[in-house]
This record gives sequence, C-alpha cells and structure tokens, in this order.
Amino acid sequence: MPTYRADINVANDNRKRKRRTITLIILAVLSGLIAFGYFQTRYYLMNDLPSLPDKRTMWQLNLQPNMTLLDNQGREIGHRGPYIGKPMKLGQMPSYVGDAFLAIEDERFYEHAGVDNKAILRALFENTRAGEKTQGGSTLTQQLVKNIVLSPEKSYRRKFQEAVLARDMEAVLSKPEILELYINRIPMGPRVFGVEAAAQRYFGKSAADINLAEAALLAGLPQAPSRYNPTEHYDRAVERSRLVLQRMVVNDMITLEQQREALANPPVIAEPAEAIISEATLGYIFDMIAEEAPTLVGAGQEDLIIRTTIDVEKQKLAQAALEKILAKSGDSKKVSEGSLVSLDNQTGAILALVGGRDYNASKFNRAAQAKRQPGSSFKTFSYAAALEAGFTPATVRIDQPTTIGNWSPENYTRRYRGPMTVREALKLSINTIAAQITAEVGPSTVASLANRFGIESEMRPEYSLALGSSETTLLEMTRAYSVFANEGLLRSTHMISEIRNTAGEPLYKRRTTAGKRVYSVPYSRQMTSILQDVIETGTARGAQLGRRQAAGKTGTSQDYRDGWFIGFTAQMTTGVWLGNDDNSPMRKITGGLLPVDVWKDYMLKAHKGASYAALSAPDPNIDDDRAQTLSQFYTTMADAFVEERDMASGQGGPG
Repeated sequence: MPTYRADINVANDNRKRKRRTITLIILAVLSGLIAFGYFQTRYYLMNDLPSLPDKRTMWQLNLQPNMTLLDNQGREIGHRGPYIGKPMKLGQMPSYVGDAFLAIEDERFYEHAGVDNKAILRALFENTRAGEKTQGGSTLTQQLVKNIVLSPEKSYRRKFQEAVLARDMEAVLSKPEILELYINRIPMGPRVFGVEAAAQRYFGKSAADINLAEAALLAGLPQAPSRYNPTEHYDRAVERSRLVLQRMVVNDMITLEQQREALANPPVIAEPAEAIISEATLGYIFDMIAEEAPTLVGAGQEDLIIRTTIDVEKQKLAQAALEKILAKSGDSKKVSEGSLVSLDNQTGAILALVGGRDYNASKFNRAAQAKRQPGSSFKTFSYAAALEAGFTPATVRIDQPTTIGNWSPENYTRRYRGPMTVREALKLSINTIAAQITAEVGPSTVASLANRFGIESEMRPEYSLALGSSETTLLEMTRAYSVFANEGLLRSTHMISEIRNTAGEPLYKRRTTAGKRVYSVPYSRQMTSILQDVIETGTARGAQLGRRQAAGKTGTSQDYRDGWFIGFTAQMTTGVWLGNDDNSPMRKITGGLLPVDVWKDYMLKAHKGASYAALSAPDPNIDDDRAQTLSQFYTTMADAFVEERDMASGQGGPG
C-alpha cells in the first residue's frame, strides 16, 4: 500500500508540474503576444509622428503659396492663390471675436490640456444614441494641429497623433497664443484662411472693426467652410451664427440684450470690390513676377505681397493701344499679335508691359520670351559703335551696290542715293551704308556694344548683324535704347520694388542705383540727335508727338515678318513689336506703319499731364577742333552731293 500511494503522489506531482509548465508557457506566449501587439500598435500609432515645430514655424506651416500684387502706388491690382489674412493679435480685435470661436468650437478650452476627455465621452454617447455622428470631441487645439501639422488623413491613427501633438502644443504655447494661431490660420471659406482674410472678404473691413453679429458668423464657418460660405449660402451661415450667439449666452460671454441686438441686425455681405485692372491685362506681368520673386526672397517664403513698378493707367493705355490697331488693321494686314514695353528712363522701372493681344488665349509672353529679328532697328547699335570708332554724324559713305564677302545687302527700294552722311543714312535706314559701317568697325565690336547696352541674347558676329539678323526680345531692345535717353547710362529694368509677407515683415527692398556707364555722354547725345531726325524727317515721321521731343528707330525684318518701333522721350522709352506667332509674313507692314501707330497712340496718352522736358541732344558733333574741321568738310561735300542727288531720286526705304 505504501508503494502504491507513493506512486500516486509522484504522478500527481508530475501532473502539477506539467500544468504549471503549460500555464507558464501560455502566460509567456500571451505576454509575448501582448508585448508584440503593444509595440506593433505603438509603432502603427507613432510611426511618422511629426515633431512639433517652434512657435515661429507654426505660423508658416501648410501655407499654400499665395501672391498679391500692388501697383506703384500701393494699390492691390492682382492676387493668385488662397487669401491669407494679416495675423491679428487678440488685443487688436473686440473680445467677442475670440469668445465666439470658443463658444462654438471649444467651451472648455481653458480647462483642458489639449484633449477634453469629457467632450469625447459626451460625443461618444450622443453619437451612439443618434446612430450617426452628430457631435465631435476634438478640442480647438486638436483642430489646429490637424490643420497646420498633420495630413488630412481620416483614421484612428491620425486622431491618436492629433491628441499627442495637441498635448505637446499646450505645453509649448499659452492658451492665448493657441487661440490666436487658430483664428488666424483656420479655413473660413473656399481659399480663405484666417479671421482677417474672412472679414475683408465677406464684410470689406478688418477683423478689428467687425461687430458681434459678424464675429458670430465668422466663428460658425470653420466646421464646414464651403457649406456655410456666406457669399453662396447666406441663410445657412446666418442660421449657424444664431447657434454661436446662443452658446455665447450660455457661457456668459454676452448678455441676452447683446444677443437680441445681434439677431436683429444680421451681417451684410459686402459686394466684391471692382478690380482696378483685369487679370487678363495683368497676366503676363504676373507670370514674370511669380517667376522672379522667389529668387529675391529665398525658399520657404510662400505668402508674398509684392509692390511693383507698374503704372495701372499706363498699363491699360498700352493694352488698349495695341488692341485698337490690331482690331482695326490686323485682318487686312495679316498681323495677329503684338507686344509693348514702356520704361521709366530715370529708374529703369517697367511702367507697362503687354506680352500679347489676349492673355487668356495665349500665355506666351511676346515681350520677354519671343526672340525675333529686330531688322533695321538694330542698325542703331552699328552706328553707335561707329561713333566710338572715330566716325561722326557728318562722316560720308556712299550708298551703292555693295558686296561684303558672299553677302550683297540691298536697300528696301532697290535704289541707291550715292554719297550721304552717317546722320542721313540712319535717318533714312539705308541698308548698304549700315552694312559698310558694320564691316569697317567689325561685327564683333557691334555685338559687344549691344551686349554692353543690355541685350543678353546671343548676337552672332556676322556682317548681316547690321540689319538685325540675330534674334532678341522687345524687352532687351527697349532697355538698350533707354541708354541713349539716359545719356549713356544702363539702368537695370525691373518690376519689383518691394516684397513683404502677410504679416507685414519686409523680405526684399530694391536699392536705388545710379546706373552703369556703358556709353559716353557726347556719343549718346549725338545718337539721340540722329534718332530725333528719324522721327522729324525720316522713316518714323508718324511718331511725332507734337511739341514734345522724341527720338527712335523703325525696324522691319525680312519678308515683313516683324515690325518694330522703339522710341523715347526725356521721361520714358517704349518699344513696340508686331508680327505673327508662326513667323508668317505680314502684308507689307513696316516698322514705320502700324508699330509707329501703336507707339504714338500710347505715348501721347501716357504723357498726358507730364511736364515738358527736352531730349539731351545738343550740337551733334563732339566739341573738339579736329572733329569740327572734319565735320565741316564732310558736311559741305555731302550737301553738294545731296542737292544733286535729290533732283534725280525719290525717298529712301522705311527701315
């Protein structure tokens, strides 16, 4: 018996050990599974959790690029991107503005630390009872985190991260700072962010000046900005504002009397302000500025307010002048496109720029992007180089059949006038003499001078460069001509004078410069005098501006593919180009015809009210004895030739 009982005890002990072992194994497995599940869940919830940025960075997070243009007087003329208001401090607005947002979005804002457990439980109970989501448990801080830090993903993972970051934010920012950040960054309508932008957009006033009813309407927008957009769903927006006012009364933020007054005087939505200038008229300029501005302020700056050099009235005049001529003669003369650039001589500022007839039809900027042959308008630089090489306006060359290497340039009229002065050759745009002069001074010298004058396009050093065979842009040509108006100074053309962000912080300010000396004063005055002759008695007689002095040069490329006129007064330099995008010929349109018409129409109106100022073009000869002696000799001889020639020949070509 004892042996039997001993065996039973041993068996029982073995079973107990096995059970303990199995239990331990099960517990170990369960613990492992729990640990694995914990770490997996933690990894899922915490993976890619962004760190909370510093205070300054929070104001910039998730800002969509936006740009506002101001004209040279500081008036808003264009906007692209969302509307983001100037940041407003709580102390800059009536106290009921902040209270309205708290009443409808987070009544217990000052009682929680970023996550409101009571609100979550209440929302869970109400949603369960209703069978659908009728309430949300997110705090104002959580909503802020969702909008400026996290992605718009809707999941439990994102909600968990939202709660974590909300607690972190509450540890970094004070309650007033969180509320300020919220009301300045929260969406309040389609592409409208922040209370200041919303107040300006809907009421035409600053958030500092809105009344209680208006504040309640704005506070009701963040829940569903599109659904409650007051410009499209006014009744919905007002109905929700009533709920805001009710919650403000419940929370002792306003009195019943204030509520009744607000309900009796619902907000009035302001009519959108009429644009100073149409987007189509401004389009080419906006594209150029949008490309340049980021290079001036650096990366990371996406909310920009840019003060430009554009004169709105002149911009309108430029667009109207181009359209007027093209509408009148475009079809009959087979010319479909054009461009215009107008510069302030004293600063190099672009006052007006038209890149084409219709921005909405074509975004291609013919003023700054289209490289076309400038034709005879380029001759000016050959003659400018010749003066530096020792020529004078009275230097005589012979207009006759000319061959230079394998090239035989011909005049527009296919006729030749014989001996004539440099002054008269440029005035009448004689091809043979321009070619001879270019060959004498060297095409590379002419190309170098053109580059020195601000033409950045490649100038091929060929003999045909004299007649404008190398392509360039209207903007470059206009800038180069302004050198003569500025007595040899090259001023950098620009459209941006100042850049700030929506907070008003300066990001860029253009420095005033004196210009770069690229040509001597005496030679510049001589060239101005000759170019003045082009308008008074030469190929651009149609460009005369009454008693106001002007100078310029026409240009026509081969087969009438391009028509140019670039001219200047003491105040501004303006260039005009006409042609077709497909490079097809116009119907015998030269620079002295339609381009001059556009230029004159614009310049007469652009100078209205401007004081009279004479061009810097005194005696065209350099004041030294040798030059005076040579000039007198050549002038006497040339006058005799001209008198004899004029008896037997007609007018020169139009250039």
